[in-house]
Amino acid sequence: MLVAGVGTASAAPGVTPADVTLNLARGGSATIAKTVSTPAIPPKPDITFLIDTTASMGGVISNVQTNANTILSNIASAQPDAQFAVAEYRDVSVDATSFRVAQNLTANQAAVTNGLNSLAASGGGDIPEDGINGLFQVASGAVDFRPNSSRIVLLIGDAPSHDPSNGHTLANAISALQAADITVLALDLSGLNSTGQASAITNATGGQLFSGINPSQVSNTILAALHNLPVTVTHQLRDCDPNLSVSLTPGSRTVTSGDDATFTEVVSVGADAVPGGTLTCKVDFLLNGVLSPGFTETITEHVPKVTPSIATTPSDSAPAGGNVSDTATLTGGFHPTGTVTFQLFGPGDTGCATPIATRTGTVSGSGTATSGNVAAGGVGTYRWVASYGGDDSNNPVTSTCGDEQVVVVKATPGITTTPSGSVPAGGVVSDTATISGGFHPTGSVTFQLFGPGDTTCGTPIATRTDALSGGGTAASGNVTIGAAGTYRWTATYGGDADNNSVTSPCSAEQVTVTPQRLTGRAYGLTAKATLAGIPLVNIAPTPDTGHISTTSTATTSVPCTATLSGLISAHALCAKVATTEFPGKSVATASIDDTTVGITGIPVVTVETINSSSTTTCTGSTGATTIAFLKVGSTVVIAEPTHIAPNTTVNVGVVKLVLNEQTPITSPDKGLTVNAVHLTVNALGLARTDVVLASSESDIGNCP
Repeated sequence: MLVAGVGTASAAPGVTPADVTLNLARGGSATIAKTVSTPAIPPKPDITFLIDTTASMGGVISNVQTNANTILSNIASAQPDAQFAVAEYRDVSVDATSFRVAQNLTANQAAVTNGLNSLAASGGGDIPEDGINGLFQVASGAVDFRPNSSRIVLLIGDAPSHDPSNGHTLANAISALQAADITVLALDLSGLNSTGQASAITNATGGQLFSGINPSQVSNTILAALHNLPVTVTHQLRDCDPNLSVSLTPGSRTVTSGDDATFTEVVSVGADAVPGGTLTCKVDFLLNGVLSPGFTETITEHVPKVTPSIATTPSDSAPAGGNVSDTATLTGGFHPTGTVTFQLFGPGDTGCATPIATRTGTVSGSGTATSGNVAAGGVGTYRWVASYGGDDSNNPVTSTCGDEQVVVVKATPGITTTPSGSVPAGGVVSDTATISGGFHPTGSVTFQLFGPGDTTCGTPIATRTDALSGGGTAASGNVTIGAAGTYRWTATYGGDADNNSVTSPCSAEQVTVTPQRLTGRAYGLTAKATLAGIPLVNIAPTPDTGHISTTSTATTSVPCTATLSGLISAHALCAKVATTEFPGKSVATASIDDTTVGITGIPVVTVETINSSSTTTCTGSTGATTIAFLKVGSTVVIAEPTHIAPNTTVNVGVVKLVLNEQTPITSPDKGLTVNAVHLTVNALGLARTDVVLASSESDIGNCP
């Protein structure tokens, strides 16, 4: 009968307490008693059955095979991630197979059972066998141990080993076992330790020798051996806040598996910890260097908030209707953030009961906050109260009523102005004035606009007047301006019974008016013709103004080309681009006296007196084309000077003509391209032809 549950831990495996919550102030510490209850079997065990299978071991092998399922199930119940291997050894001098791995490391219990069942007692000759060779082979790679596993070899035999064994000495085997971090548990059935080999091996590997066992006790002894192994408990910190220090004494403890290891843990909070913050740290307790579920402690520290002091500084005496303000400074807290609420109380309210104004200021990095300006009323003594609302690290605090008094006396308002931003020529500009610091100012503001060059604001080009609103502001409204340049506003508040007149300074309100961007291009003729990929005609734009871009009034023209000859001939080809600065205008024109397109295989095209124009202003673009005569082959398309409708398409045989071809331009500027004649031929077997006559393009940008 196999006895189950040997070596069961007194408490469930794990760390106690697993969760620790603290409320330590900065610089504080706490001591905690930690108990680590180890499992009955060390974690992640890789267990190899290394069994002498010579003839004398029949009863032992039978006992192990009979109880194999129970042995494996009990071990896996205690450590579900256990894996097993099965190996045998005999006498190298007698048996052909002196060492064999019957089943390499696996979690498949059926495969392990099959490996055990494949063992059969036979062979052997003299008393010594070759267990040393078996141990050396297991430690040297014959068994594929997992990384960071608890490696255990169950050496089961009834005779000592040859030494050396298959060329390996006892010292060789012990060195290999130690290098592979393997613990050997030796079960001596009668003479395994007769020469002291087994005790030397178990002592050197931290294992245990079980002597005087009869075959029927082997299975129980295996379980007992696995439940009494040394377990070294160490710890490592993980994901710890830098302001949370954790130390444990001692650094490690070695106990028998199933027993408790106790530690003294000290948790300290750094002086730089953030009050009101939460600090965390995880402590992993490793069993023989392995972290198992349930062996992690989580420490949560809630740092208490601190209470700062508040000091306030009100503004000096202010005029009636002027601005008063308050400043609060927080000290003694922890980098306070958030806001301060400022309340202003009027004359006579000595108990600060009913605020007449409330403002909120954000706490700066230096711990200060300001109310901003608040318009006071009539003459008298006013009082401020500042209340800091606290934040994640600091508690709220409020100043005392009566500590912050402000005396309001009669005085004069000020004027601030805000002109409109930069606009294109021909756009609209405006100005806004705000009267502040007076006592309920009323009346109106007169705005004057001065043109470019009037740097002293001598002669206004526009004057506007607007009444003050309830908020003390007035606006000029929109004023349409002319050409580009720097314009200037002045704003004059006329005053009233309680407020003096005030005027903004000249040049304090400048408005930049930018010119239009005027672009364009014109050319007389461009043509390409190819046959079977062979160029027949390739005429670049001729004559060509190139791409013109300016903000000024200018005319760009190129010398007219008198004659073009060849497959395409033309006379008197001219192109010009003219620009006007303001109002912005771009005009492109192109003309040809006569043109003949005579490319082999297509009808001869004759055009006379061709003119195109493209005009663009900020209001839009127009284009025009006139043609005096047009004939394709024997077909007269235009017989007399004609204004051509936009994008008139004429097809004569293989020739396609687009007359007054107009293509709008929308980016980056707005404009129009006008081609007086766009001739194309794209027919199989004929010359592919593309000819543009009298092309004009005008564009304008930066319009209002």
